[in-house]
Amino acid sequence: MIDSGTSLLVGPSSIVKPLIDKVSVKSDCSNVASLPDMTITIDNTSYLLTANDYVLKVTQAGQTECLMGMQAMDFPSGFNYFIFGDVFMRKYPSYFDLDNNTVSFQVAKTLA
Repeated sequence: MIDSGTSLLVGPSSIVKPLIDKVSVKSDCSNVASLPDMTITIDNTSYLLTANDYVLKVTQAGQTECLMGMQAMDFPSGFNYFIFGDVFMRKYPSYFDLDNNTVSFQVAKTLA
């Protein structure tokens, strides 16, 4: 599910929680450079997210804090989807092809 109203990448707890538990983002941002890359595969296409993509750096009053940009969620039974929010769409903006009734992802020009 593509959702520009969702800031994070959100997925079922059974899949995302073990991942988040193994990737610890320090709030002072001191370990971002050592965090692993993650690859999301959709329809046999791989989308690479580096720590700079999935870690949110929030600056307020001159202080910067790092937060994990992924969240595990317990969805209702039968809702077996991921929500691709801003964390994913910043790097891979969605392209809606109304002529062919398809949706694809592009690489953002500022990142290409």
